[in-house]
Amino acid sequence: MQCSDESEPLLTLQEQSDLINAEFSPPFISCDPKLLSIFVVAFDTRAGNVVEWNYPESYSLAGVEFKALPSGAHNVQHDIMIFELANSFGLAAYIMKQVDNTAERGARMKSVGVISSNYLALFQHEEKLVELAQESVERPGAYEQLIQYFAEYNQSFSVPVSLEMKSNTVGSMYDLFKSQGVQIFTLWKMLLLKKRILLQCTPPISRQCSYVLCLAALCHSQFTQSYPLFYVTVNDMTTLNYKQSYIACSADMILKTKGSQVYDVYVTGSAVVDPQGEMFPVSRGDIIRYNQLCGAVDKEYGKKNTSEVDRLIQGYFSVLTRDLFNTLTNLVTGNRPLQPADLKDIRLHNSDLPYLQTLVDKLGYDVELFSPSCCEEHFSALL
Repeated sequence: MQCSDESEPLLTLQEQSDLINAEFSPPFISCDPKLLSIFVVAFDTRAGNVVEWNYPESYSLAGVEFKALPSGAHNVQHDIMIFELANSFGLAAYIMKQVDNTAERGARMKSVGVISSNYLALFQHEEKLVELAQESVERPGAYEQLIQYFAEYNQSFSVPVSLEMKSNTVGSMYDLFKSQGVQIFTLWKMLLLKKRILLQCTPPISRQCSYVLCLAALCHSQFTQSYPLFYVTVNDMTTLNYKQSYIACSADMILKTKGSQVYDVYVTGSAVVDPQGEMFPVSRGDIIRYNQLCGAVDKEYGKKNTSEVDRLIQGYFSVLTRDLFNTLTNLVTGNRPLQPADLKDIRLHNSDLPYLQTLVDKLGYDVELFSPSCCEEHFSALL
């Protein structure tokens, strides 16, 4: 990974070890992990996306046909989608099979999915859903195995469920860090401000859904957390409009044109822009922190231990978030202004002061910030 040319000290080996072993709290959802529904969504050449079958029949799945079979799915052979549906969450496995008949126009496209109130509980079903989706395209109309899986799981599920269980996201945090570069710190700042963040994606959707989960983990602490919606469509515009904070991804390009109606931050590739399409500024502090973390990540990645790299990155941001909020809380409690030493202790820089002022105002904290002789950056885009 290529770091910038800013000459700043990297993390020491002890600091790296401390971050990898940091006792940060991963996202935890305490609600019931049982399955609420299991379903099959298919593409019909006449009707479009349809719910082919679902169990139990009484459970409402309005809109699931567009989330479980996203725009552009015909361009990939398989995919995994995660999404919110009526305050619960779904995970669907998609399979496309080439067939020799004109009725299906040469391709059979189906997704098999489940619904749960606990999104972290969904990931344990991924492997089985892929198997059931394959069975569904091979043997259309055979639903016995789906009913059996639904019933058997609900009789034997276990709790608790935390991010540690999602082993199949190993490497996603590193991929996100690598793809965003220094802009990862812009996203972290936006998460702390509880902004609405929308990631552009094209099938396969699975990687972007993992990025949504990683971003939620990036800022998760006792002080703040973001709400992951995962994959959304144009049919979610009303939800996106009234949500005060969320992280989501979408392949529906029309959402980009809606600007501030539906998002505050739009991410396309490594570009992080506001609703007007303007890039958010990168401070010198962002570059310094990126260099520190980049150097540590490169050393750890050289050991080919991807899970440790993911933990190092998450640990870095978790500790950064914890120290920032602890310091601000102590300043409020002690009724004293922020000093340059405080800024250094929490790995912030003079160039971060405009952002810090925005954060303090957002939180409603009565904290006086010192005024450096020269601020290099302005964060007016956040005001």
